[in-house]
Amino acid sequence: MNPLLLKRSSIACFALLSSACSFFVPRSTASTSTTPADNALVIASARDFAYMPARDGHVTFDRIANTATTSILLKKGVESAVRDAVVSAWRKSGIAVTTHDKLVLSGRIDVLSVDDARPLATWTMTICYFVTNASTRQTLYVKSNTVHLFRQKFTNPALALDDVVKISVDTIVRDPSFHQALQPVE
Repeated sequence: MNPLLLKRSSIACFALLSSACSFFVPRSTASTSTTPADNALVIASARDFAYMPARDGHVTFDRIANTATTSILLKKGVESAVRDAVVSAWRKSGIAVTTHDKLVLSGRIDVLSVDDARPLATWTMTICYFVTNASTRQTLYVKSNTVHLFRQKFTNPALALDDVVKISVDTIVRDPSFHQALQPVE
């Protein structure tokens, strides 16, 4: 066998294996066992999921702060990525997401960071959720929570962000005051 061909093949094989390692990270499949209230809920647009570190000028809107030398770059903005992950998590949790304009869910992302100083990277997100009655502009629910997710260092950032948002949404869905906010107004 030609040594040059063997060398090129091994380089190509290594490149493929190292780039694909992030696709084989186990994803959380745990979900809530109870179905939330049967109310319609509109997920607000991406601009209503304010990414405060970017709005304060600490990072750009498409970056997540981490302890490495550079920040994590996403293909799209953090606000729209979090909003899309919230929509997906709500659908999986059993809440109907419709165009009904009675109740609107929005959020404020206070902290989104990755600490990769240890063998497992710690994804941390603090988000404050708001449920607002669209017709009266009354805030029915406000809850801030901080969640942590432990992943391998070289994981796909979009998948890790989806998982940390899902954990956050599951926390809100289990909150009895959230269920109370979704009850029909009489």
